[in-house]
Amino acid sequence: MTVSLRAEFLVPTFALALALGLAPTAAHAEKCTYSVDPGAIAVTWTAFKFTDKTAVTGRFNTTKVDGPRSASSPIELAKGLSMEIDGASVETDNPARNATIGEFFFGQFKPGPKIAASVQDVKGDDAKGTIDMEITMNGTSRVVPFAYTATPEGVVEAKGAFDMMDFALGDAHASIHRTCEEQHTGKDGVSKTWTDVEVLVKGSFTKRCA
Repeated sequence: MTVSLRAEFLVPTFALALALGLAPTAAHAEKCTYSVDPGAIAVTWTAFKFTDKTAVTGRFNTTKVDGPRSASSPIELAKGLSMEIDGASVETDNPARNATIGEFFFGQFKPGPKIAASVQDVKGDDAKGTIDMEITMNGTSRVVPFAYTATPEGVVEAKGAFDMMDFALGDAHASIHRTCEEQHTGKDGVSKTWTDVEVLVKGSFTKRCA
């Protein structure tokens, strides 16, 4: 008798709760957006000297970033980004070296030392993948793949590499090699300026959910 009374009591009570809108509802799904601060994007380059390929690293003081300021995911945000870099703003934390590279390398670019980069495609997820970036400098355009990684905190790093000769930079390479021939001579007595260049693009995406 006790069980029957409880059932008779619970059924109409649950029905009343449904009628009043008191029944449990599905959890509200978060809607997140990602944004990027153009001032928080840095471009670092690495060139090499000596036979043993010793790294020389620098960055640029003037980089202009265009594209969407927010999107539903880091991938969607990255797809619309483009950059314009002033090669003359090269920074190696050595004023004399800055002047040398600015004049005898970037200063040899035609029609000028500007470098343009735009994202053409992104393949991957919010953790890792590949960004295909079209780079234009010295009047030549090439698509360079950049392997990227992203952290839950929103820090994104993309690494790529190319050969100077892919951008018709033979004259610029010869110019900087002649100018730095002594400084690029290693213990083996050989002066070597490599044509390989590595590039790291690092930025921060901000995630906001509501």
